[in-house]
Amino acid sequence: MNEAGNTTDGGGVPYNRPDTLERLLAHWAALSPHKTCLVDPPNRNLIERRSDNLPQYRFTFKTLNETVNDFALRFHAIGLQPGDYIGMQLANFIEAPVLVLAAMRAGLVPCLIPLSWSIEDIARSFERLKPVALASCGQIEDQNLSHNMRELAFSHLHIRFVLGAGYDIADGVTDLTPLLSRSETERKPALLSPAASGYDINDIALVTYIDPLTPVPHSNGQILSGGLLHVLETGLSTSDEILDAWPLSSLPGLTAHLYPWLISGSCLSLHQPFQFDILSAQLQEEKYSYFAGPAQVIGRLLKSNLPLPEKLVIVQRDTFQPAGDLSPPRGVDFVDLWNIGGLGCIPVKWHDGQTGGLFRDGQICLPADDGQESRLCLAAGKISNNHLFIKGRIFPRPATLASSLAWFSLKKRLENEWLDTGLTAVYTTDNSILPVGGSDHEPLQKNAS
Repeated sequence: MNEAGNTTDGGGVPYNRPDTLERLLAHWAALSPHKTCLVDPPNRNLIERRSDNLPQYRFTFKTLNETVNDFALRFHAIGLQPGDYIGMQLANFIEAPVLVLAAMRAGLVPCLIPLSWSIEDIARSFERLKPVALASCGQIEDQNLSHNMRELAFSHLHIRFVLGAGYDIADGVTDLTPLLSRSETERKPALLSPAASGYDINDIALVTYIDPLTPVPHSNGQILSGGLLHVLETGLSTSDEILDAWPLSSLPGLTAHLYPWLISGSCLSLHQPFQFDILSAQLQEEKYSYFAGPAQVIGRLLKSNLPLPEKLVIVQRDTFQPAGDLSPPRGVDFVDLWNIGGLGCIPVKWHDGQTGGLFRDGQICLPADDGQESRLCLAAGKISNNHLFIKGRIFPRPATLASSLAWFSLKKRLENEWLDTGLTAVYTTDNSILPVGGSDHEPLQKNAS
């Protein structure tokens, strides 16, 4: 356990070493407590088919941090222990990041189950990894996920707890929804004790799935390196407004949205994917600076008359395919997010139709202010046993990023350590590094057994 990094002075001073997602949240809660940071989809009531009219949730960093803490304390109160796996099947509602961050704060390992999976798919996933708890939302369109989770618990003895947050949570499922609307006096501002929260940078922080029988572990280090590479390539900062329309259970949803949001201290607005009429309304009603989506959605946006975010990110599926005839208008920053076999993501920036990756000659490079590639070395890269490792100044302080990244002190820790990115890679003929695949599943299987 990494206890030293999970302390504050009790007076709202930012963390000295925010090296997990939940510590990043606590850091921003101390640094920008009253900034709006998380917003529910505008059509949530319709998606849930509610009989009432729920006001749209809008959380500040302070409210979100305290709500996450309330959820984490409830996890402990019902008997969940640090190290327990908890399966989560969640819509793109505000509860999704709350539950994931609360699980991490309680020392649990969230396993992110795709929303499209059936009961049979989820049951198959238990063959490789047996969570002790399940968490879901309630009514979504024509199905109630909390009912499904309750049914799964009846037939799988390793599941001891079934939790829900949302509308119309099934009987027999612990309903956490009231924690979302607690008043300021009811919420718990105090952080959990260091012994109860946060793993070492190399420990498993969450699990995603390629298919029901292929769980993929992600360490805190892999999360930070993957998210930060995207922040650096797109130039995200505290002033950005992110519109997230990619499922949280997917690697692009994590790497292109959740991780950069907490690393940059920006604002994350949610969209339950993909409803183009609602997406159009969101783009017209709010000014977003960043949006990531599949090529079909980006292409449709480019052909529309909608106001476009300054940063558009195409999320590729499985293999890298150039953006082709998609040409953004002047003033729009165009980036491809290459999803390598569902296991790892690297951003590839487009400059006048040419691709420019981060890795050059074993180094991570940033574009210069004039648009030309800079040889500024932010991190060195090496390959060991086919795995891509990086180390060095991967948390830099260039002027454009100073406001959002200057507080990172991981630099001191990583100067003498190589960080596994979770990607396999090869050296090309010009000695540059090409990531080509994903991480080994063996550490997860050892942990699960």
